[in-house]
This record gives sequence, C-alpha cells and structure tokens, in this order.
Amino acid sequence: MNDVKPKNVAVIVAHPDDETLWAGGTILSHPSWNCFIVSLCRGNDTDRAPKFYNALKTFKEEGAMGNLDVSPEQIPFDIKTVEQTIISLLPSNHFDLIIFLNPIVEYKPHIRQ
Repeated sequence: MNDVKPKNVAVIVAHPDDETLWAGGTILSHPSWNCFIVSLCRGNDTDRAPKFYNALKTFKEEGAMGNLDVSPEQIPFDIKTVEQTIISLLPSNHFDLIIFLNPIVEYKPHIRQ
C-alpha cells in the first residue's frame, strides 16, 4: 500500500510562460503533486493572461496572476511589495516545496527576476 502524501507545491514566476519554460518538465513529471502556480505580472494582459490559464489546464493545476508593473523602466520593487503580492496570490501559507526562478541562471539580465 502506498501511503505517500501528495506534496503541496507553489511555483512562483515573474511572467506568464516562465512556469512552462522553467518548471514545466518538473510539474509534468510529478503528477501526484498539487501545484499552485503564480505569475507576478500581466494579470490584466488580454493576450498573455488567457495563455497562462490555458497552460494551467494543460498542467491540470491551479494558479493566479498578479499585476506588478512590467513597464520598460523596470524600476526595482520594494521587497515588501513583492512579498505582499506573493502572499495575496497564494491560497495558503503552507507548501511542502516552493519552486522559483533563480536570477543567476536567467538567460538574460532582467531586473524583475
């Protein structure tokens, strides 16, 4: 008998499509996980938001999008603003695993990572 409890996993990314690029293989290779996927920006983007939610359907997971500013100026956010956004988007405060993008491995410099 397999009594392994499924993991509750939070996947936190800056932009919609990062979940697929950076964590898609991991998410798909662990079908017993209960993932909640958060994109911190573009929640009001009429092009990108529907694509994010379609990706969630493919993963068979749930998620939410925030609306942090992603303007070309890329003014750095106060860390409290980012923390509050993440907390407001997550459905609970307990996760067995949190996956997020490490800025050191980003393919190009980006102040939002």
